[in-house]
Amino acid sequence: MISVDSANAVLLASLAISVGAYIFVSRREGSYLNILTPAFVVNVPALFLLPLAFNSLFGTDASTFAYMYVYATVAAENSIFAYVYTRPRTKPIRLPFAYSYNNFRKLSLFCLAGAAALYLPVLLKFREYILDPRRIYEQTRTGFGASFFLSSTLAYLAVILILFEKTSRSKKAFVVLVAAILLSLHGSKGHVVQLVFLILIFEVYVRKHKLTLLPSVMVCAGMALVLLGLFAATTTFETPADTLQNLTEYSDYTRNAMLVIDSHFPLQYGRLTWESNILSLVPRSLVPSKPKDFGPFYLDAEFYPQAMDEDKGAPAFGVGLQYADFGVFAIVYLGLFAVLRGWLARVCVDRLHRTQHPADFLLVAFLADITLFPIGTGWLFPETLAIAMLLRFASRFGAKKICREHIRYKRVALSGHELNPIDGLEGV
Repeated sequence: MISVDSANAVLLASLAISVGAYIFVSRREGSYLNILTPAFVVNVPALFLLPLAFNSLFGTDASTFAYMYVYATVAAENSIFAYVYTRPRTKPIRLPFAYSYNNFRKLSLFCLAGAAALYLPVLLKFREYILDPRRIYEQTRTGFGASFFLSSTLAYLAVILILFEKTSRSKKAFVVLVAAILLSLHGSKGHVVQLVFLILIFEVYVRKHKLTLLPSVMVCAGMALVLLGLFAATTTFETPADTLQNLTEYSDYTRNAMLVIDSHFPLQYGRLTWESNILSLVPRSLVPSKPKDFGPFYLDAEFYPQAMDEDKGAPAFGVGLQYADFGVFAIVYLGLFAVLRGWLARVCVDRLHRTQHPADFLLVAFLADITLFPIGTGWLFPETLAIAMLLRFASRFGAKKICREHIRYKRVALSGHELNPIDGLEGV
């Protein structure tokens, strides 16, 4: 078992590397509020600060190997992503379908209405909990996935589309406010936080508002206070000590990953990762026999069976999921995955700089770790790309001018557009 002092030293070393990667990206981007911010604001407390407090209060029972492996993997992921993302621009990528800068307001209202319509049956069924949305969240963990998650996604899409519409601030504020209220009624603290992240990323990568270090620290600190406030508002304990213990245990990603490593869990050879990305997309309403213990929930059934039996929610396992699948090679898998994410993020940010279109912003928001599809498991980039293509196509309806991408000698020629800022520029 690793000592508390050694554990804290490993944790702080990993934190230093992760912060260094963030600063490296921030200096390259010219803004300390950037594509890494959403993950940074959530992960620094969850993976570092709260575990540090937990170690000091309660100690640790993980092995030295498990502790070092988990935090080495976290540091490697952050460093690899930062390195790949800041590399020189890649070759331009042409996306299918012509598009236009039209219909954003209509599409936004359509998505907002769809989000409300999908969630209305849930609100009617649990009307007694409307003033206590957390109870709705607890009651809809099983059997309401299609209504719950699709409603959230449509609310996010409504906000994205209205942000790009050339309309008054009051109309934009109305859509954002209604979406925020609807998301808050879902009872999840993260839903509202993700909406704030969405707006911040829009300000940086679309409106080009670059934030220096001090304003960015203030924004991140404000977000952290919002998270703590939401936690306090949705949790009740008898004593401050109970609250502190629950708060530190709330971030169990690293400890559960170490639990998997130290248990010598049988190698799953990629099965859990496959189920997380494929089986999670199958609606339970269409396949009632869909098991509860698939993907990461298989680990919950093994290590926390009571939580699964009582349907209280599933503790997360962080890199423990990949370790269960690939053993010591999990760090290689996650490193390669970080390469892919960094490259895609660079491509999509470069596209957004040139197109200023909500379809490209949707991809950037997803790669900024903003949870647009809050189903709790899987990496849904292919699905996000499909929705982006749909947005491109839908923006054409009724448009007088249509944009088409043509890549010739690393330059782009766009025909017949009104509001396109990328004409004559290199890139996409």
